[in-house]
Amino acid sequence: MYLDNAATTPVDPRVFDAMLPWLREEYGNPSSVHAHGRRARIAVEKAREHVSALIGADPAEIVFTSGGTESDNSAISMALAGVKNDDSGILCITSPAEHHAVLQPLESLRRTERDIAFLPVDSAAVPILDTLDEHVGPNTRLLSLMHVNNETGGILQLTAAASSAFAHDLQFHVDMVQSAGKVNINVRDLQIDLAALSAHKLHGPKGVGALFIRSGHEVEPLLIGGAQERGRRGGTENVTGIVGFGEAARLALIEREERLQRWKEMRSSAVDLLRDAFEHLVINGGEDDVLANILSVSFPSEVYPLDGEMLPTLCDLNGLSVSSGSACTAGSVASSHVMRAIGHSEETAAASVRLSFGAMTTKEEVEEGTRILIRVAQEMVDPSNRRSHSRMTIP
Repeated sequence: MYLDNAATTPVDPRVFDAMLPWLREEYGNPSSVHAHGRRARIAVEKAREHVSALIGADPAEIVFTSGGTESDNSAISMALAGVKNDDSGILCITSPAEHHAVLQPLESLRRTERDIAFLPVDSAAVPILDTLDEHVGPNTRLLSLMHVNNETGGILQLTAAASSAFAHDLQFHVDMVQSAGKVNINVRDLQIDLAALSAHKLHGPKGVGALFIRSGHEVEPLLIGGAQERGRRGGTENVTGIVGFGEAARLALIEREERLQRWKEMRSSAVDLLRDAFEHLVINGGEDDVLANILSVSFPSEVYPLDGEMLPTLCDLNGLSVSSGSACTAGSVASSHVMRAIGHSEETAAASVRLSFGAMTTKEEVEEGTRILIRVAQEMVDPSNRRSHSRMTIP
């Protein structure tokens, strides 16, 4: 059972069908002026319309990229372009619970003695905006925050964050990788300058994303060497991936409310099962104000002594795919920086699990997967509860 949809989602069969012709008979370069090229250009622009609709943007404000990481990195580079070596003080404000695609490029600024300020976060890993004022200085240029936290599902109030950025004359960059297509977003109503999106989080293909650049916001090109993407990112477009992204975006908007309702029911059912089994289990982010397709739980180390590093592995051996953190840190022995940011000890942070649902996930899968997690955790806490054959069964 696959309950790790916040890491990536399977490609929707309808998306695959839309992509297939562009892998076979439709092979034109969108920059070519002949019929093959014109058909490819039309397909790219149609997809751009669907992707822009995810966030209420104008199609001309969408630049296709290779994914969320490129979009986040590029947004930060664009926003801080032209910073002088003698500029001092805080240049960017963010939070310690952001994705590594934001934190690592910002950390590179610290190596050149430029300062980054971190807002504290609440129990859902949502930045606390009340502390923003104390960090803004004369050279502060950028506020960079995630809309929906990829580990807890905590939701940032975009209106409040955008208003704060505007009041301090800051550029506002938002990582919308987890929220686009799942939460109602209209950038026209907000003072957002830059936003990152990714196809594979909403049943599109991997290797394609988008960067929203607000109309009138002057930026340097992401890549040079061609006039593609209105001169903002050179290189022949990934037509197949872009078509898939467009179809995934179209379906996400059509089915959004139905998906959200099912996810709420699934999350509620999983929470009930887990709480019945573990009285002191921590539901990270609580019951409300989180995106319903993400459920993050932690086993407090002082109550449930278990090996957090082994927990997702043993779940896997019993037929359940879950995550102990973001997919980009998989394989690392370090506990989740997000779990530590919300106040968990190193041991409890390590003993945290994220279950996440997609458009194809069923309630039966969620309930059975939750029961597997419960059984594995109980056997780790008390080995005497183990089944008669005394070891996990590899399916």
